[in-house]
Amino acid sequence: MNKFNKFAAAAAAFALAVTTAGCGAPEAITFGKGTQTALTVDGYEVPAGVFIYNEISAYNNAAYELYTKNGSEPSLDDVKNATIEDLDATSWIQNKATEACKDFVANEKEFEKIGGKLTDEDLDNIKGIISANSANTMFSENGIGEDSLRKIIENSYKQDAIFKHYYGIGGEKGCSEDELKEYFQDKTTRVKYFTISLQDENGEKYDADEIRELNKMADKYVKDINAEKSDEAKLKKIDECEEEYNEFAKKRAEEAAKKAAEEAGEVYTTTTTVATTTASGETTTTTTTDPYANEVTVTKYTTTAADESKNAVTTTISAEAEASQKAFRDYNSYLFDKLGYYKAEKYEYDENTLYVVIKADIKERMTEDDLWSESNIDSLLSERYYEDFENMMKGIAEGYDLNKNSSAYRKFSPFKLKLETENA
Repeated sequence: MNKFNKFAAAAAAFALAVTTAGCGAPEAITFGKGTQTALTVDGYEVPAGVFIYNEISAYNNAAYELYTKNGSEPSLDDVKNATIEDLDATSWIQNKATEACKDFVANEKEFEKIGGKLTDEDLDNIKGIISANSANTMFSENGIGEDSLRKIIENSYKQDAIFKHYYGIGGEKGCSEDELKEYFQDKTTRVKYFTISLQDENGEKYDADEIRELNKMADKYVKDINAEKSDEAKLKKIDECEEEYNEFAKKRAEEAAKKAAEEAGEVYTTTTTVATTTASGETTTTTTTDPYANEVTVTKYTTTAADESKNAVTTTISAEAEASQKAFRDYNSYLFDKLGYYKAEKYEYDENTLYVVIKADIKERMTEDDLWSESNIDSLLSERYYEDFENMMKGIAEGYDLNKNSSAYRKFSPFKLKLETENA
């Protein structure tokens, strides 16, 4: 399924958001000649099944609005009696469904404008999605038939094609592959690191002498890593240093546990790990074929306009949470602005934690079978341009003439739909 396909997510939401009903649930929806079309958008007749689908989706959004506001799952009556953005629930839901139908038509018309055509793979996927959802009673009992499902699912694939046309690699509103690579490189780095804790297993900070020894240990690891002649050897050496430290930490923990047991008059026991051997008596070992298994990629932290808006609102957080956020931001800035490539360093993350860390060149991993795969490229394009795309499509939809079928809006009012599941 393509990355912009909202159908599956909405279908899952239908299953999760509906509540359990007793007797007296509405009858299955049927259409008359006067209600087969719910509205006409710029001359395009939107089927009632498409409108109802968007109503159910809007109902779920309304329920979520109440959930986030009140902290508990609302009942159908809670949603029905709610006021959302100064509107009664029915008006709010139908307004949202109407907007979604305008977006639907914008996709249909723009797809035709660019001469779009769904691929055989797209059509096979669409057929599979319809088949998987054909037994969904939330659809069938609300009059959302196979033809409406096909239109809804096809529409999401058309949306994907429109995005690629305008914002894909080389698209008129997009960028070149080299520009996208530069965008990725500017915001992403790769590191290897391991943690040296300045606290014991009970969360108690070590004394000054112990902390000095741990700092000396970290300094030695850094020196040993940087003594290697090649970048590849340095990346391998940090793994060896981590293994050495983990063994040290394990023995230290065992000694502490043994001492505590003795002081309590208890018998301390250890668990012995036995190596697995083959029939020939050779010891087997588990190896990894992923050369980047111990690496992490890190995204550059930036403050967006939305973040600044949130920060303008006075919020209260604990001193511990504030310190944690600062530690994260400082470390992120250090990785991108101060740490050089292939030079291991000791970094004090916070008062209780040391890192031994080395940064590697992200460009070395930008290959088709690694970080520069087709799916990653698509994700980057979406990240960079999807908001612009949505604004473009909203602008198109807002220019359309709209004619609502008042009979259909009355007949398919959201709380006349089947929004609850039956008791067994």
